Amino acid sequence: MPIKNKKAKNGKKKQNAQPRKSQTLANNASPAKVTRPPVPPAPKGPKQHRHVQAICSLTNPFCSAAKASKWADGTSGNTMVEQFRGNVSFTNNAAGKLFLVFAPGLPFGYASATISLSVATMPATYETYKASSMLATYGDNYRIVSMGCIVRCTASATTASGILTMGTAGQIPAPGATFATGAELYDEVTMKAIQPGMEMSWVAQPRGARARTFVDQTTSTTSNDGWTVLIVEVTGSVVSVPVINVEWYINCEFTLPGASALSAIAPKNPPKVIAAETATSKIHTSLGSFIEGGVSVVEQKIMDAAGKALSSLSSDPLEGLFSLFGV
Repeated sequence: MPIKNKKAKNGKKKQNAQPRKSQTLANNASPAKVTRPPVPPAPKGPKQHRHVQAICSLTNPFCSAAKASKWADGTSGNTMVEQFRGNVSFTNNAAGKLFLVFAPGLPFGYASATISLSVATMPATYETYKASSMLATYGDNYRIVSMGCIVRCTASATTASGILTMGTAGQIPAPGATFATGAELYDEVTMKAIQPGMEMSWVAQPRGARARTFVDQTTSTTSNDGWTVLIVEVTGSVVSVPVINVEWYINCEFTLPGASALSAIAPKNPPKVIAAETATSKIHTSLGSFIEGGVSVVEQKIMDAAGKALSSLSSDPLEGLFSLFGV
């Protein structure tokens, strides 16, 4: 009996070993696991990304595509676009203070107030963003598509000090108007300690239907054109030292006179798509006016907000965006 059991046991080992080997080879040689094609990406992914980029061109004034963007509302007629971009540095007064206004309007633009004790007095006129432009030469009426400013500390490590206050207002301060510094009577406000390398970005917010209405570009009155205004205050800084530089971006769309030679080559305004308006509104609401950081930070935050805003919409509005931006 023991010998018989031993043979049976040995035989079982031999019988089990060979099939296991052949089974392993068969699995290794299976063409299905070696040549299986990669799974293609979901078709909505790339399209969604292009929609995000299109919406960012309307909401991120620093985006490279923003300088060629138009507000899509089906306005009749042909329109041209132009980007106003520049920067200006400011020096603190004898008390280490500054009071600046950047207005969302053309041709007037920014102003530095005179400060006496705690009272800031606006100058008689605003500085223009650009002395000459396509808008001034060929344009008739205009509207802002997007606007923003980047406030940077340009002082050295030994002179960078004080507090930066940035606020928004719904109306441009009139020439000669007076304000109490440090009052912080703003719709939205942020404060930051001034230090080397500091960057704070501001994105203008549309306020009502007037923001999307074409206005006369020769008007010099301080109308806010339906957009928020940036007010910058510096307190407690080094006396009479350049400390702040402000870079501005204004992307505008303008109409042409009927007899203009450019009318034949000016493209038409895109048709109205409600999804574009809804997504833009959601982005402005979720982000607010102020973002700590420069161009790259703003771009990432707006891209993220645009993705969330578009994801909250149904598929039909996204198809509308697809036809609108041609992506």
